[in-house]
Amino acid sequence: MPAEPRPPPNPSGASGASFDLVSPDDCIAGGTGISRQARPDVAVSDTESPARTSPGAVRAPTQMPARYVCFACGVCVATSDSLVDARDDVVVFSRLHSPDAGDKANRTVMCPDCDQAVGTRADGTYILRKERIEQRLEKLEILVCSLKQQEITELTPLLRDVFPHCNVHPKTLAKAELRGFQLTGHRPDLVVVVHRNEGRALLTDRNGFYHDVLGNAWQTTRGNVLVVLTKTEPKAEADLFDTSLLKSLSTQGDQPTIGAISALGRVLTWGSAPSTPQLQQLLALMMKAYFREPPPAHAPGIPGQWIKPPILKQ
Repeated sequence: MPAEPRPPPNPSGASGASFDLVSPDDCIAGGTGISRQARPDVAVSDTESPARTSPGAVRAPTQMPARYVCFACGVCVATSDSLVDARDDVVVFSRLHSPDAGDKANRTVMCPDCDQAVGTRADGTYILRKERIEQRLEKLEILVCSLKQQEITELTPLLRDVFPHCNVHPKTLAKAELRGFQLTGHRPDLVVVVHRNEGRALLTDRNGFYHDVLGNAWQTTRGNVLVVLTKTEPKAEADLFDTSLLKSLSTQGDQPTIGAISALGRVLTWGSAPSTPQLQQLLALMMKAYFREPPPAHAPGIPGQWIKPPILKQ
């Protein structure tokens, strides 16, 4: 399972309108930051580009473990692959999904996100109360949005190949519905916005096509959002996105929010197909969404209304 990433790059300047898009040397898939960092660990021939591989070489298991999530906020506390016992009112696990960073002297097990008490620890096991957690067996629910149906059609097989245990729901956007956009119906775990770059990319903020779409998706999924730009090849083989384009958009194009999203590793750009580092990042983000891991504690540059704390179930 993917480890927690390092904090994202800090905004440069007091206004927070621009972001450091020079990335560290390791990626979310390896439990850290973003961008021109991932190194493919799939052997390739001398004649093959080191940053390209078959999508099937980067893939989640066909069957994923069931999730036991916090009843209040929905974040994954434990999974079925560490289930030891189930009784009338409790379920017992050998480990938690997230590292147990709690006070070992305190026997209470807290949700890693909302700090609700969900159980106790004893003799190296974690005893979770059934009324405090919910078992989730559903597949990863992905909503793919775009102004063009073709972009959705081309991306959908890739998502299913990388994460077979998923349902992909298409949503072709009409420009008339972009302002004040609200997701309706079944709540997705992950929202992917895909856009073909055909010139000036108007993505976020005042003139961006997708600002309200991304904002509502961010609130709904608690940050499990991905932006994909096609027809935009990164300048370096190991990059997750075209750093010069994203820097230009965020600092000169009045779109600071897309810079903030990219600093969290949630923007991918490619020409016709993703590279190995991009596939690894895509898988890592899908795993985080499936397990409903807590959003980053610090998300500089993300609009405040996007990250309001959710209303917890009582």
